[in-house]
Amino acid sequence: MQRRTVYAATIVTLLALAGGWAFAAGTIHSSGPAQNSKITVTAPNGFTDAYVQSTQLIQVSSGLLNSTSPAGTQPVSSHGLNSSYQTNAILPSCSGNACLANYSAVDPSHALTAGDTALQVALQVNQTSTASGFDIQVEILMASGFYNFGSGYFDTATGTTFVWVFLYVDLGVNPITTPLSGDIVSDIVVTFNSCSSATTCP
Repeated sequence: MQRRTVYAATIVTLLALAGGWAFAAGTIHSSGPAQNSKITVTAPNGFTDAYVQSTQLIQVSSGLLNSTSPAGTQPVSSHGLNSSYQTNAILPSCSGNACLANYSAVDPSHALTAGDTALQVALQVNQTSTASGFDIQVEILMASGFYNFGSGYFDTATGTTFVWVFLYVDLGVNPITTPLSGDIVSDIVVTFNSCSSATTCP
């Protein structure tokens, strides 16, 4: 397994594409938890299907909620990364440079809910002449000890460029009714699992 560490960043163009309003990474807010965290990304050797480009805390708007699709389907009898190609979300094919799709994490600690704070994980997913499949699990540790998680199961389409995939993991906190200004996101762990093909997982 390959382990590397990257740091949270905010990409202004992604903010405009994502919808809703966002907490900028590293800024403390009185209306919800702040993000001042490191991201540990683990992926199999040679994995090139997807990369974490940024993370940020957002408040989930009803518009964003209506624009998301489930990130695949979690097998009923299991938790963690455990998918099959019949239940993976199929990403859109893209021939330009502004393709994007919003997904809500499956098997989450909290269902994505309008008004809640969520972590947005922005992924650059590559497309080639051969479709492929991959899984992702996001784990979020708060300084207070709260722990949140969610997964995604994806198949890529064939194409000549990449797709922006925004995966949302709800933190189970409504910043309007439950201020957590003293709490922060301390650690984010992202784990990728590569499928052997778009029709064979794992």
